[in-house]
Amino acid sequence: MRRIFTIARFNLVRMFRERANLFFVLVFPILIIAVLGTQFGDDQTSEVGVSGSGDLVERGVERLEGTGAADVRRVESAEELRELIDDGSLPAGVVVPGDAEELLRDGEAVPLTLYLGDGDNAAQLEGVITRAFEAEAVVPGVIGHLTSQSDLPADEVADVVTRTASALPAIEVHRVLAGGGDPDDTGYGIDQVAVGMLVLLTFLNALTGAAALIQSRKHGVSRRMVATPTSMRTIVIGEGAGRWSVGMFQAVYIMLVTAVLFGVTWGDPVGAVAILAVFAAVAAGAAMLVGAVMQNDEQAAGITVMVGLGLGALGGAMLPLELFGSTMNTVAHFTPHAWAIDAFTELGRHGGTVMDILPELGVLGAFAVVLVGLAAWRLRVTLTRV
Repeated sequence: MRRIFTIARFNLVRMFRERANLFFVLVFPILIIAVLGTQFGDDQTSEVGVSGSGDLVERGVERLEGTGAADVRRVESAEELRELIDDGSLPAGVVVPGDAEELLRDGEAVPLTLYLGDGDNAAQLEGVITRAFEAEAVVPGVIGHLTSQSDLPADEVADVVTRTASALPAIEVHRVLAGGGDPDDTGYGIDQVAVGMLVLLTFLNALTGAAALIQSRKHGVSRRMVATPTSMRTIVIGEGAGRWSVGMFQAVYIMLVTAVLFGVTWGDPVGAVAILAVFAAVAAGAAMLVGAVMQNDEQAAGITVMVGLGLGALGGAMLPLELFGSTMNTVAHFTPHAWAIDAFTELGRHGGTVMDILPELGVLGAFAVVLVGLAAWRLRVTLTRV
């Protein structure tokens, strides 16, 4: 065990001797999580402009703000609103005529003018604005229609319709997430970014350790280890433990720093550590296999980066799995990344425990057994030829 620990510690220390690794292991992950988390944070509410005056405008503004889907900025004129949207200050806005209430009560249509920017959420805001003002136009529209169809005074009709509308039972909508958890916590915010980057960078940085294994063979380090009384089994386990320790360091570092700086919720700590341990073993097995098969460390470094990024993208580390179609979601689960992300999602967003993620841990364990087994066999063969 002492020799295994020594080999593993050597690999971990070796990683930090290269100054470039200090940036990519310590600084880069936190920087990219902060940038992407701010960009895709789920606590951002779009602002829309409203120009006009009158009762319909006031009620429409109140309904818009009540939805929580948009904040309202009051704008003095249609020309000013158009300029604000044209220069990108606002994504969308609406101009309401001042006599909108009177038009409705006279049974006439109200011409709303919608200004839309070229942003991605302009179409969504169009629907929110339209529905808000359409809902507030129902009561005055009904008043106008009934008044034109009866001999009753307009004030009396308005009183009856208003009282009837207020007495109607409301529809109560209960939002429930089928898999459990908080339905308001499903946006692609900093928690999801942190999970994706942890999985991506843990695998990637462990995988780049394949180049170090090849260098050890080229510079004779492996030859000297084999010449010592150290058994081949100890050397293979020590090399694997070295790659595992690199992956675990990266994962634990990201987890702790993001929890402190950004308040990222990782869920049950026992479950989280279990995911890290098994996923780091998967990454270590992949790194050992590449390092045992390939002979050129520069080629190995390039291939491992491409493979690491490709598997991360396919496995949902760069784009949420919720946005994948059914076919792509199935394909994604041929990678260990998707199973690790599923497990972290169960812990962080659904409040699960280690018992709830046993299926995911089982699949990750199978990945680890296969990769570590193949890598150990191949590395043993390679080292005996040194």
